[in-house]
Amino acid sequence: PAGDRDGHRAGRGRAEDTLRRILAAGRECFRRYGYAAARIDDIVAVAGASHGALYHYFRNKEDLLHRLAVECAERLRELTAGLVALPRPIEASDLESWVTEFVAIYHDDGPVIRVWLDNRDPDPLMQALASDALGPLASALAEVIDPDLTAQVDERVAGLGLLAMLERLSSYLSDDVPVDVATATAARLIFSATSGR
Repeated sequence: PAGDRDGHRAGRGRAEDTLRRILAAGRECFRRYGYAAARIDDIVAVAGASHGALYHYFRNKEDLLHRLAVECAERLRELTAGLVALPRPIEASDLESWVTEFVAIYHDDGPVIRVWLDNRDPDPLMQALASDALGPLASALAEVIDPDLTAQVDERVAGLGLLAMLERLSSYLSDDVPVDVATATAARLIFSATSGR
């Protein structure tokens, strides 16, 4: 009957909303307290959900982190593809737009990226996701560095250095440093290393 289908759709919509709220709350609590200190109690309180609802979707906090990491890795792969696709020579405004995208992703997924970069997680899934997402991003950053500069430094290390600079800058953003100022500064620093390459 049509009424049963409508009720099923409404239930599915509520379930999707609950899952979305739990994921958003996980991001918020991991950002606010750090992954290690965030508690399930914090996450369900921020989500406005029950413990049972969280455990319906996730076995534990680590399982929630895995789901967020999969989503973050996909966003970083798209970001990397965007950097690779920028027309050469790269225009400063294009690079600034790209850095703005990185900062926005970091705002949402910074706690996941920090778990990866801190290299404290021995979990093979997290290690694989980090390698698959951050390795190509660092390589893409290395590819835009001016060849005259890469003749003086190791290109791989330089790419990692640019990624580390972006990550640290994004992690330190606060109300006293406007995002547009920070992103413009980072873009200019990276652009100066590229000579528009």
